[in-house]
Amino acid sequence: MNSTEQKVLRFIQSHSLIKTGDRILLALSGGPDSVFLLYFLKKFANKFRIELAAFHLNHSLRKSADREQKFCEQLCEELSIPFHSAKADVKSYAKKNKISVEEAGRIIRYDLLNDCAEKNYYTKIATAHNADDNAETVLLNISKGTGIKGIAGIPVFRENIIRPILCLRKSEIVSYLKEKKIKYVIDESNLSEEYERNFIRLKIIPELEKKINTGLVNSVLSTSLNLQSFNKYFDKFISQTQKKYSEDLIDEIRIKLTLFEKEDEFIQSEVIRKVLSDKFKLQTEQKDVEKIISLTKKQVGISESLKKNVIAIRERDFISIYSRNSHSENNIKIKAGETKKFSSGTISISKVDLSDVNLTPDKNIEYVDADLTGENFIIRKWKPGDKFNPIGMKGTKKISDYLNDIKTEAKEKKNQYVLGTKNKIVWVIAKRLDEKFKVTPETKNIYKLELIND
Repeated sequence: MNSTEQKVLRFIQSHSLIKTGDRILLALSGGPDSVFLLYFLKKFANKFRIELAAFHLNHSLRKSADREQKFCEQLCEELSIPFHSAKADVKSYAKKNKISVEEAGRIIRYDLLNDCAEKNYYTKIATAHNADDNAETVLLNISKGTGIKGIAGIPVFRENIIRPILCLRKSEIVSYLKEKKIKYVIDESNLSEEYERNFIRLKIIPELEKKINTGLVNSVLSTSLNLQSFNKYFDKFISQTQKKYSEDLIDEIRIKLTLFEKEDEFIQSEVIRKVLSDKFKLQTEQKDVEKIISLTKKQVGISESLKKNVIAIRERDFISIYSRNSHSENNIKIKAGETKKFSSGTISISKVDLSDVNLTPDKNIEYVDADLTGENFIIRKWKPGDKFNPIGMKGTKKISDYLNDIKTEAKEKKNQYVLGTKNKIVWVIAKRLDEKFKVTPETKNIYKLELIND
């Protein structure tokens, strides 16, 4: 056993990263770090009494991606290690969600790793992050204004994810592989300064090591580990504060404005970071925090766009945060006799007799003259300029004005649906029917409109 292996063993034991009986899924890229970790865990599998498997993500970013996947597959076959793989279009995901390719790759990789682990009953996921990766992360996060978690760097463990070689420098890993004559693939994109992380790796860290501290990477790791210990206790306090000032709904989270009245700005920022991380898996930058805080001083209905199509909007007593992707339906066609599902529930349109009409205060049920509406309808969001004649009122009214009159919350207003026919608004769904389509004593054919909340 050489000194590098001993160093990793001590690190694993001191942080209790591996337990007897663990079934570990290793994120294997084919690069030196993950190949080292694969050989290390394979060598000490009996000592730890663990089962080992590997997962490779073909990110489709480079021409060599298929070759790298094949290398990983053959390597696992040689070592008799179960191999899993998946392919993803990282660039398209990044473009769709308005995030960097690096972040898109990270999100997809962890999503697929967790899916694979869950389906195959692996108890832990091991990633091959090293001390250099941690230093890059800390400097990158500082440059973007992240909170304490960002400065604390890459966690040694988080939930079911462990990082057994975080204690090693890249140079130690490469030297070990060279000594053992172990092959690995080289990611040529790591040499390009196009990516933020690469710029820090290739330009910033070497200069800091040269002019300030030759042991910079290890010093940063030591600080990171201390901050991670502090974060365990601080997280408990922020979690309690978050519960006090926020409400987590199915497709949104609401932060009460009292948070910004009663708590220090530092606590406000940390609650926001936690909300965005927990609910939307966002790596929050300071500019995102500032956007949300700025809404507290703006009018109701003003919104801010964050990463990954996440929207924050000012309401009367809170700030609503939700993903635009959950409200991106197109027009939905529906005919009499059909039932169609959309984001606000399910719409049912059925023909009934006059004797079945039962007028109640329930806003989810309305009756209309079928001869006036026709049998073809469309469910859609209201648009600026849409008008209707609210039943019981004289004249037309803009839907935007009507929703303001009944004090509809800004987020709900933006996501209000209407039922239309022949370019006319029949029903502002669950709010008000149009006067001209109401049932009268002369009505011969009747449709029952019903919103069923899922």
